[in-house]
Amino acid sequence: MAIQHICIIGAGISGLVAAKTFIEEGYEVTVFEKQKGLGGVWEGSRTYVGLTTQNPRDTYAFSDYPMPASYPEWPTAEQMRNYLESYAQHFGIVEKIRFQAEITQLKRKTGIRPGWIVGVKSEENGTNKTKHEQHEFDFVLVCNGLFNLPKIPLLPGKEDFIASGGKVLHSTEFNDSSILKDQRIIVVGFGRSATDIANYAVPLVKECTLVFRHTLWKFPRFFLGLVNLKYILLTRFAEAWLPYRQLRGMEWVLHTLGKPLVWTFWKTNEILLRLQFGLDTCGMLPDKPLHKSVNCSSAIAATSFYKYLSSGKLKAKKAAIARFLTHGVELENGEQLHADIVIFGTGFRQDVPFLEEKYRQMLIDDQGYFHLYRNLIHPDIPEIGFVGYNSSFFCQLTSEVGSWWLAEYVKGNLVLPSHTEMLQDMDAEFHWRQTKLPPGGGSGGCISPFNFHHLEQLIQDMGVRNHQKGWQRVAEVMMPVNPSAYKHIRQQLRGKRLPSANNSETVKSLKVNY
Repeated sequence: MAIQHICIIGAGISGLVAAKTFIEEGYEVTVFEKQKGLGGVWEGSRTYVGLTTQNPRDTYAFSDYPMPASYPEWPTAEQMRNYLESYAQHFGIVEKIRFQAEITQLKRKTGIRPGWIVGVKSEENGTNKTKHEQHEFDFVLVCNGLFNLPKIPLLPGKEDFIASGGKVLHSTEFNDSSILKDQRIIVVGFGRSATDIANYAVPLVKECTLVFRHTLWKFPRFFLGLVNLKYILLTRFAEAWLPYRQLRGMEWVLHTLGKPLVWTFWKTNEILLRLQFGLDTCGMLPDKPLHKSVNCSSAIAATSFYKYLSSGKLKAKKAAIARFLTHGVELENGEQLHADIVIFGTGFRQDVPFLEEKYRQMLIDDQGYFHLYRNLIHPDIPEIGFVGYNSSFFCQLTSEVGSWWLAEYVKGNLVLPSHTEMLQDMDAEFHWRQTKLPPGGGSGGCISPFNFHHLEQLIQDMGVRNHQKGWQRVAEVMMPVNPSAYKHIRQQLRGKRLPSANNSETVKSLKVNY
């Protein structure tokens, strides 16, 4: 029977663009969002003080809805919320969202009509009572994101530290800068949120210490103070300097005959970063070479971060915390640090605890790695898709194109490999990522650093053309990602006449070779 009712879990970037896509395709859509507002990581209760985008404004917009020209090059969290709320209003998504509605169960339906029973927990209007409901849907899109479950290590002594007046927060809970005044704080981690918060806190606090296990490469907003990072990191040209799983054309030449050139490229970039940030002077030279560190954890350095480290205003301790003490923490090397507040910028963990257990075990292995074909579907879990599990350097665009792919999948317009071939492809992808790519891949949900390769793979699956020709192609390779350039993909999908699924000869002729 035809799919009509679509359940979307989450109203962040991925949930919003998935809702828009399926509404425009004529489906009946319901979005469940457990927070009070939309936005996902940009929702007001989850954004830490001083947060801005990692991407320049024009590279972080949806293909058909540019950000306001009045926004700065790196929009603030509040501006991102306003942009997403405007997007949802403009495309009629808001009325489809049920806020403060948490998914508690996804159970496969039995009977003639396939689909899912969705358990929802919400608060009754105007009361403190919790109500539980069940709804039936033909198809479910999981858009809860890779950044929805804060991760804080379990350390002994935490309760005693809090009982003595100390505060322990995750970065998503740091929403009020007034708590920092004249305090001694410890920030844990070296990722984006940890270094952002430490940088923000230094002028406000009595003492700030960054505790971390590994030193990572960070990037400036402007290389050498002149060149916007979008021209360095967010181009097809930049992506070509890392060996993809399937090398073709110039990439094959580059990573075989051109290996000395590749080595020179990465070594030059390392030297530039060492000089610009003074990494050797402040003792922050990363543990691994740059080419083995580019992934979804890659981040922009906060404006004064390395200056604070060099001056000693920000103290750094390369160690793990062993336990909390009543007056602070003890490191694994035995050193004790005094603190009034400890803020963990230790990231997130990924899970779908509401999914029926037998399907959850198919999806997630013992190491927490998500196994998905194209990062969008699992061949053994019917009538369900995952949007945002293809996180990238421009995740709004990979989620958008992923939503288009899933719409074609639901309509039966994709000619996919056999069940066995898809499983084999997933295994090959898993092995390649585990053995050839740097760690930090978001439990299988990160497609960086091969963002363009992933997009073009999805576009190829959908049977439409993306590349320019001649000099336009050269410009396309060298220039930063331009989301608006992808609008024609959707237009092609709507305009082309797709073959009948029953016409086996036509399907055979169109089948993509894997």
